[in-house]
Amino acid sequence: MWSTKVVESNDPDEFVTMVRPSGCKLLVTGRGAFSARSALIDLGGLYAQRGTEQLARVVRVEMARSGVLFHTKPGPSMYWDGAEIRPDQVAIVRSGGGYVSRLTGPTSWGAMTLSDADLESFCDSSPQARAAFATGCVVVTPPAAALARLRMLHSSAEYLGETSEAYARWLEQALIETMAKVVGFDGGRSDTMARQHHQMIIRRFMEVLDTQPAGTVYMQDISDAIGVSSRTLRMACQTQLGVSPTQFLLLRRMGLARQALRKADPGVTRVTDVATEFGFLELGRFAVKYRQIFGETPSSTLRSVCAPPVERAPRDYAFA
Repeated sequence: MWSTKVVESNDPDEFVTMVRPSGCKLLVTGRGAFSARSALIDLGGLYAQRGTEQLARVVRVEMARSGVLFHTKPGPSMYWDGAEIRPDQVAIVRSGGGYVSRLTGPTSWGAMTLSDADLESFCDSSPQARAAFATGCVVVTPPAAALARLRMLHSSAEYLGETSEAYARWLEQALIETMAKVVGFDGGRSDTMARQHHQMIIRRFMEVLDTQPAGTVYMQDISDAIGVSSRTLRMACQTQLGVSPTQFLLLRRMGLARQALRKADPGVTRVTDVATEFGFLELGRFAVKYRQIFGETPSSTLRSVCAPPVERAPRDYAFA
């Protein structure tokens, strides 16, 4: 039996919780009001997702299922582990690894995934598909007609409503057949050695950050722990995350401070307490930067009513 669920939120932490069963960390890198919507579609063996997001962001995604990622409308390029995905292209992603997904601005995107067992059957019918899914990420530029049909069928999946079981089964099969035409197109662009090196650096960068205290972290200490020069780390962060390591750390600390303010009791906790905990020793500068990023003051966040826990997605839709 098929199912569809639409989730939307103006809060990045809440949004990613509603999409990912196990949760993952979404870091907004663009300024302005966050807004995101995602349609989660379960067609049985095939999961589909349609997302619309308004700000640049970075998210670390653990892939439990293999699938494809593409634009549903014209917009700025997406990046998957540093590989550019233009509106006329499709990314083919293998399960079993962690990837960095990056948006550079307002983006509408679509995705479809298969379980490993279904993927094996899928690849049996297409040697080109097997080759494409053999590596972590391959970007292809398929024939325009095949991509247009994929977008058309994918769009209709969001509006299944009270349609018949027979139609849902037909749609699932039609999407899989169209995906085969897109994935089986020869001429994919695989990872370069330089990008693979940057991917390794960023994975280590994230691992090191997870072991560090929430306050001030020194870049030289991180570079030494990774075993690369500061210049190499800057290049890897710019290509993979779209920001410098210093800016990434600032945004990360700001995000952690915001989470703490939202959960705190305003009758007990002061903004100064939270700012100091996360290494912001000048309250005035912290408040100005906080408002630039989140569009409200730290005290407003502290006084806001914390929303009740949201229900997590019942499936792993793979792309957040």
